[in-house]
Amino acid sequence: AEHGSCQDMIADSAADLEAARLLTLSCASAIDEKGARGARDKIASIKVSVPELTSRVVDRAIQIHGGAGVCQDFPLARALTGLRTLRIADGPDAVHRRTVARIEIKKTLKKMGIDIS
Repeated sequence: AEHGSCQDMIADSAADLEAARLLTLSCASAIDEKGARGARDKIASIKVSVPELTSRVVDRAIQIHGGAGVCQDFPLARALTGLRTLRIADGPDAVHRRTVARIEIKKTLKKMGIDIS
């Protein structure tokens, strides 16, 4: 862990994990305040962002560990498989991205005073 490239990956992973944590807390707060229907944009956003962020973290950990990272003696290979399975089971990222985009466009148009109902 004293090598600069490893430190860079650790720092990037810490930032990604914090971003995932904050997105999740923001989503939970929105669900508490508005209900699941009112927090659809946050829910769709974390369905795309959090798996991507955590996949990058696991990928970096595998790179740091080298060949041992994909060995069954370490949990990293199982973690990567589990994350990929979750992304497939949760539906295509493109669908979640379109949901976020539609909601953001509607919010922006409403702020501009344009009604598209």
